[in-house]
Amino acid sequence: MDLYIEGIGFGIIAAASIMLGAMGFTLQFGLTNVLNIGYGALMTFGAFATYLLHVWGVNVWEAVIIGGVATSLLTLLVAKTVLTVYVRKGAALFEMAMITFGVALILENGLAAITHSNTYILSMGLEHAHTIGPIRFTSTQLVLVIIAAGVFILLDSFLHITKVGKALRATAVDPDLARTCGIATNRIVTVAWLMSGFLCGLAGGVFTIDIFTVNAFTGDSLMPLVIVAALMGKAGSVRGAVLASLVLGIVTQVVSIAGASSYDSVVAYGALAVALLANPKLLQGGLVAERVQITV
Repeated sequence: MDLYIEGIGFGIIAAASIMLGAMGFTLQFGLTNVLNIGYGALMTFGAFATYLLHVWGVNVWEAVIIGGVATSLLTLLVAKTVLTVYVRKGAALFEMAMITFGVALILENGLAAITHSNTYILSMGLEHAHTIGPIRFTSTQLVLVIIAAGVFILLDSFLHITKVGKALRATAVDPDLARTCGIATNRIVTVAWLMSGFLCGLAGGVFTIDIFTVNAFTGDSLMPLVIVAALMGKAGSVRGAVLASLVLGIVTQVVSIAGASSYDSVVAYGALAVALLANPKLLQGGLVAERVQITV
């Protein structure tokens, strides 16, 4: 029993990366309606940025932030160039998803060619383990959880308190009405892409710190859980994404302890299937209520 309780603790730690990625994914998807399959490749970019900066002597926590900023800028660049071109040509939702998949292939295979598909170790040094009951964790793992929780509190407060956050929510509900009320919706969409990219890079960096390794496909191992958490939590709902991330993190770790670690993605997709059967409208609903389609 103690082993499974310890698994819950590890699940909370694992949920930190999922949570950051899911918040960014659901924010962007809920506002733009673009199913960004290239999100995993962007997380890999953030992971590599964190690794390289740390190797070059930057403090690892500063490296995570800078990696998030770099990923944010890259995300906006892709959105305002590649995606905008196809939106203006009238690409449908499925076509947009395939375009983001193409972007992912270019980024990942480009990284694979540059790194010769090597896996790199992120050296964090020796750490003392702390124990709370049957749960053991390191100081780094505790910081990862604090970062994820802190980001959620800041993002949720931003969306519900600040003028920009309220404008973002209003644009998600009805972009035409928001535009009529004087909201610069194009700028709001830009803010959404930047925030999504930052959270994406942050997730990649945190995930690399958690597993101590990075390669050209690191983001792919996290991507399924991020998508499932975002959709289970209801597309566009940051709070729902966080709750779903916690559930998935704990469930996958408990499954691993039970001896079925290779089935964690299967469990995640199974949970999504059950959730969709219980509530088919999970794919609907923006940050407030209704799903709308807006362009980048």
